Parts: sequence; C-alpha cells; structure tokens
Amino acid sequence: MKLYIAILGGMLMIGCGHPVIQDANHDYTDTVQAEAIKPHQACNSIYYWKTTFNPTEFELNFLKEYDVKRLYVRFFDVALDNSWLGEQLSVVPIATTVFIQSPPAAMEIVPTVYITLDALRNIKGQEAEYAHKILTRIRAMATRHKISNINEVQFDCDWTGTTQESYFKLCRIARDTLHVRGIGLSATIRVHQLRKGPPPVDRGVLMLYNTGALKSADTENSILNYSDIEFYLKNAVYPLYLDFAYPTFSWGVWFRDNKFRAILRTINCSDRTYYQSLAKGTYTVIKNHYLGSHELLRGDVIRLENSHYVEILKTKCQVEKELGKDNYSIILYHLDSANLSKYTPNELTYMYNR
Repeated sequence: MKLYIAILGGMLMIGCGHPVIQDANHDYTDTVQAEAIKPHQACNSIYYWKTTFNPTEFELNFLKEYDVKRLYVRFFDVALDNSWLGEQLSVVPIATTVFIQSPPAAMEIVPTVYITLDALRNIKGQEAEYAHKILTRIRAMATRHKISNINEVQFDCDWTGTTQESYFKLCRIARDTLHVRGIGLSATIRVHQLRKGPPPVDRGVLMLYNTGALKSADTENSILNYSDIEFYLKNAVYPLYLDFAYPTFSWGVWFRDNKFRAILRTINCSDRTYYQSLAKGTYTVIKNHYLGSHELLRGDVIRLENSHYVEILKTKCQVEKELGKDNYSIILYHLDSANLSKYTPNELTYMYNR
C-alpha cells in the first residue's frame, strides 16, 4: 500500500512504518529510499468532480459496464479565500470532497487538486511550503477514508506565462516528494498549452473541453467545438506522454445585456412559462424567476451547451492521430448519471475505443 500514513506528533509513518521526521518547514522529501514508480497502464478512466463522493447505482454500474479501472477524484481546490483565522484573504483549501461512500476497493484512485490562478500568484516564493501542504492534506484524506490504491496524484491548473515559473516549481517539488514514495505526478494540459513547454511532471492529461470563449455572447458552444481547437491539433508535437479527456457534460450559460453572468449547471428550458426558444440552442427568459440562488429577469438569455457526440468523435480522431502514442488512456469528464444517460451504449463504447 503506497499511501498509508499515520501522523504521530511530529513524525509521519509511511509505507511499512518507516518514520520520517517532519521539521518546521515540512521537508520530508529525501529521508526514505525512493520506491519504483508503477508503470502507467492504459485503461478506461473517468473523472469524479463533485463535492460529495456518493455515486448512484447507475454510476457504479457504469464503472463496471465500461470496465473503468481508474477514477480521478477531485479532493479539494486551492484558492484565494477568507481564512477561518480572520477576514484577510489567503491561499487555503476549499470545497473539500466529503466521502459518503468509500471508492471501490479495486479501483485505482488519482487524487486531483484544482489550483486557481489567484492562488498561484499568491504563493510565489512559497512553492515548497504549499507543495507539502497540498500533499499532506491529500495523504490525510486518503488515510481517513482508507483509500490505498494510489499510484498517481494530479494537479489541475490553467497556468499562464506569468504564473508558469511558480507552477512549474510547485510541480517539481511535489513530483520529487511523491517519487520518494513511488507515486507519480500528472497535470492537466489545456489545448492552448500545447504550444508551450510542458510542466515538470510524469504525464499529462490533454483536456479536450472548455475550449471556446465561455463569456462571449457570440460563442456557439464553449464546451467543445472542433473548429476552436483545429489549429492547435494540426501537426501537434508535445514532449510529454499524454492521456486524453473528453467531455460528457452540459450546462447553461447565462447572459444579461450580452454580458456573462454565470454558469447554470442545472437548468431545463423546456418550460414555456419561463423560456422562449431562440436560434442555435439559446433561450430568452420571458418571466422573472429564481433558479437556485440566481434571479433570472425577463430578457436574459440562456445558451444551452452540450458535449455533442459528433464533435467528440471528430476531435478524438484528430488528436489521437497527431498525439496518440502507445499506452494512452481515455478519460471521460465526468461520472454523472444525468449526463452519461444521454449517450447510447455504442456511443460510450466508441468514446472509450483506443
């Protein structure tokens, strides 16, 4: 078991019980002989991106039916937020996943952490401290919930040119720390980052979704439109082994006076009391009402966006032709019965086909 940890005073017990002294700077990276990292196995995979881990019967059956071997579970976000110690903004973990169920025992689990750009800007010069804080929190959660089948940790961050230095340093320190325990580090790669140098990680996951201009009222579908990413995929070369993640989700994008207001993750525009159909999957609000905590006003526009099967296949064909090396996995985003039930079994099988 690679990630069994008990915290006793200032000592961490790792693996078979080898003690590692944890000093004030949380530096425990080189005190145990490194274990061999398990080779990456190509397999059907899927993300679980909810704040409560409590998959439905449909979702658990999906894992079995499509022979899903690896589950990328979002553990928490790292964001700039109000600290419980006071009102001052600080970099803290938020939206931590609550485990109502334990993940399936035979499933390989990849703890995944989303890091916001604001957080990244604010940890400059403190990358080592925050790398160890993130990994310590992951270990504590894995131990508490008896999640032991962990061969990889993933960082998810839409880093930019101005934040690249801090992010790469954070990744390098986390990677070296994990390697001591025989665990790899992967990172999500946005399509536009294919033209940049790769972060110092063992493997990347190319995110083939959220590819369009979400906040533009002129965008047709920001989740996935092949024309938005065709430029980046033609003759693409990337010096890092990649797995490929495809979308299976939908949402509504809310505008008022052509200005973006919010993403509406649960919306049904079929009720003609409140919505009138416009062109190309857009609807106008015809009666003021509340949708959750959002107050929608007459004249607001909702753009319904879906992960269209045809666009997924078109993208899949091109990206695997250009970048598909041996031993790559297909990952769907994400494990949600409402969205996955929109696809036929044949469509899902083709998505997973390598």
